[in-house]
Amino acid sequence: MKLETARLKMEPWREEDWRGFHALATDTEVMRYISGGEAWSERQTREFVARQMQQFQELGYCLWKLAMKDGGDGIDGFCGIQPLAQTQEIEIGWWLARRHWGRGLATEAAREALRDAFERMGLRKIVAIARAENKASLRVMEKLGMTYEREHVHRGVPVLMYGLRRDDEKS
Repeated sequence: MKLETARLKMEPWREEDWRGFHALATDTEVMRYISGGEAWSERQTREFVARQMQQFQELGYCLWKLAMKDGGDGIDGFCGIQPLAQTQEIEIGWWLARRHWGRGLATEAAREALRDAFERMGLRKIVAIARAENKASLRVMEKLGMTYEREHVHRGVPVLMYGLRRDDEKS
């Protein structure tokens, strides 16, 4: 199974994908709002990929691996849904390689991930979290039609939580 947008392929992960993904996870600018700019170790990258593979197998969804349709087989980021730790919520999230920032790709991928979550998975609500200073992610949330819900602490870090409910009129 895979998803597509006009410019992106969104696919489940394979074990060997950790190598291509590690370049993103060690880019201090990509990691600025994730881990305070600290690069992930090889172990953390491998664990992330393994977790996505397991989630897809068990739940039917994950943070899909992103690749540009016109860019070969590289890993350009991820976008998709996952359970939000220590809550009953399902969150949408995304990372993009720095070379793709500012082109609307996160919004494009997130719209497709939301469509899949609501239509195929039948979910009723999706949330997103971001640090208050992560203005780019907050803009993506707003472009998706998400609205501010509350402040939240995620793994010891204060974040803002936005939410979007499935439009029952269209279901």
